[in-house]
Amino acid sequence: MTVSETSLESRETLSERSLLLMGGFLLVIITWLFWDFLQRQVLFAVNQQADWGHTLVIPFISGYFVWLNREELTREPFRSSWTGLFLLVAGMSWYSFCALGPQVLKHHNLMGAGFGLSLIGLTLFLFGWRSMKWLWFPLLYMILFSQTISDRFLQIVTFRLQDIAAHGSYWGLTLLGYDMTKSGNTLRIFLDGEVIPVNIAEACSGMRMVVAFLALGVAMAYRGLDHAWQRCLLVAFAVPTAIFVNVLRVMTLGVLATVDSNFAAGDFHSMVGMLWLIPAFFIYLGVMWILRHLVVSDDEPEAEPGSTGGSKVDTLSIRFSRGARKAFVVACLVMVAGGVLFQLLASQLNVYLQKHPVKLRSSLANVETTIGSWKMLQEYRMPEAAAEELGTQYYISRIYRNTAEPDWPVLNLHVAYYTGQIDVVPHVPDRCLVAGGLVERSPEPTHYDLEIDRAGWTEDPIHEIDGVPFQLATARGLHEVRMPVGDIVVRTSEFLDPARPEERIFAGYFFIANGRLTPTPGGVRMLAFNPNEKYAYYCKLQFMLKGGPEFDVEDFIEVMSDSMNVFLGEIMLCLPDWADVQNGELNNPADT
Repeated sequence: MTVSETSLESRETLSERSLLLMGGFLLVIITWLFWDFLQRQVLFAVNQQADWGHTLVIPFISGYFVWLNREELTREPFRSSWTGLFLLVAGMSWYSFCALGPQVLKHHNLMGAGFGLSLIGLTLFLFGWRSMKWLWFPLLYMILFSQTISDRFLQIVTFRLQDIAAHGSYWGLTLLGYDMTKSGNTLRIFLDGEVIPVNIAEACSGMRMVVAFLALGVAMAYRGLDHAWQRCLLVAFAVPTAIFVNVLRVMTLGVLATVDSNFAAGDFHSMVGMLWLIPAFFIYLGVMWILRHLVVSDDEPEAEPGSTGGSKVDTLSIRFSRGARKAFVVACLVMVAGGVLFQLLASQLNVYLQKHPVKLRSSLANVETTIGSWKMLQEYRMPEAAAEELGTQYYISRIYRNTAEPDWPVLNLHVAYYTGQIDVVPHVPDRCLVAGGLVERSPEPTHYDLEIDRAGWTEDPIHEIDGVPFQLATARGLHEVRMPVGDIVVRTSEFLDPARPEERIFAGYFFIANGRLTPTPGGVRMLAFNPNEKYAYYCKLQFMLKGGPEFDVEDFIEVMSDSMNVFLGEIMLCLPDWADVQNGELNNPADT
C-alpha cells in the first residue's frame, strides 16, 4: 500500500498520554498473567548474577533495536492483524499447559516459549505484519537471551566445556614452565615442594561466557556487519572466543594461586572472571574488524538493519488504522480472561505454581559425631567454588569409622539439603568423582536395597502419605521420629583411581524428598516437585568407600546397611517432619 493510498483510509493518532496509559496497562496485565515465569527469571538473575545477570539487560538492548528502526516503523500507520490474536491465545494455552499439565512439562524454558509466543502474537495483533519486518529480530533476541537456561539443558554441554577448560589450562600452564599434573578436572601445581590444587568446577566451565558472548555476538552482527555471511560467522566465533578466553582465565587463577591460594577463591575469583571480559570484548571486536575487511567489494552493501533506506521522517507520529482502540480492548480482555481461567484451573486442580521452602528442624551440624559404633574422624567444608556448584549451604561432609569393625574402610558421608526449588537437577557423584580424576568402572549405576532393621519401628496410627502410614522409630534412645516412606535403594557406581589401581572405590546415594525415598534425580522431580504440594524439599545422602582388591559391592552394601541403621534416624531428626508439614504445623522452625 502506498503512502497516498494510506492517506485516504481512516486512521487515528493516539496522544502520548494515551499511548503511555495503554502501554502501562498492557505491561501490568502481562506481568500478572506470566508472573510465575517472570518472578522466577528475575530471581535467577539476581541470585546468580555472575551467570545470568546479563538477562536483565537484554530487554533494554531489544528496546534499543526498536528505537533504531523508529523512523521506518512509524512511516505508515500500524494495522492490526487478527492472526496475532491466534498466536497470543496459542502462547497462553501452551504456557498454561506447561504450568498446570504433566510434571515433565513444568520447565522454565518450556514456559518461556509460551511467554515468547504470546509476546509475538500480541505484537502482531496490535501492530500488524508490516511492523514485524523490523520487530521480529528484537522480539526473538529478547525471548532467546533474556531467560535463564535450566540446568537440565546446560549440563548437556557444561561437562564437555569443563574438560576443555581443564585440558587447555593444563597445557597452557605447562608451556609457561609450571610443573603440572591433571586428574579429571583438577589441576595440581607443584611449586617449592608445595602442591597447589586448582579445581575447574561447573562454574568455571565457561558456559556462562558462551551464552553471554552469543548474545553479544548476535547484537554486534545485527548492527555492525553488512552481509549475512559475515553475521553468521561472527555469531559462530562467539563459542571458540569464549572458550579461549575462559582457558586464559583459568590459567590466570592458577598463576595467582601460586602467589596466594585465596586469589583463586571467593570474591577475587569472581573479579578475575569479570576482568577477563574486557580483553574478551576487544578480541571479539577484532574478529568483527577482520570480517568487515576480509572482502573488499565495490557492490553496494546491504542496508543495515535499522537504516531507513529513504528520506527521514521529520517528526515521529505513531498512527494506527481505525480500530486500534478496539484491538487494544480485545487484547486486554483476552489476556484477562485467560489469566482468570488460569487461576481458576490452578485452584481446581490444586496446583501450586510456587514451591515454598521448609526449614530444617535442626541444623545438620547437630548430627552426632559418635553414633553407636560409628565415630567421626574428620569434618571438612568445601572450597567456595565447590560449595557454589553444590547449590546449598546446608550440608555436612564427614569421615566416620566403625570402631567395632576395624577391617572396614572409613566411610565418607555427605548430606545436603535443598528446599523451595522447582526446576533443578540434583548433583550426584557420578560426574563429580569423574571430574575429580576417578574413572568409572561400571558402565551404568546399579540399584541395591539396603538391609534396614525395622524391628523397633511402629506404625503411625494417625498420619500417612500416599495412603501408606508413616513408620515411627526411636533416635538417640529418646526421640520418636517419623521415617521416610519407601525402601532404601542406593544408586551405586564403582570407580578406579588411576594413581591407585589396586583400590576399589564405591560411591552411592539416595534421596529423601517430601517424606519419601527415591534413588534417582528423576524421582526427586516427581516427589519433591509434585505440583499438588505447596512445600518442597529434598535431601541427598551420599557415601563413598575405598577398599582393597578384595573389597566388593556386597561389602559396600553391608557397610552402608550398618551405617544407615544408625544414621538415618539422626538425619531425620534434622529434616522436616513431613506429617507436620502436610498439616501446616510449622511452628518454631529451627534457625538453620
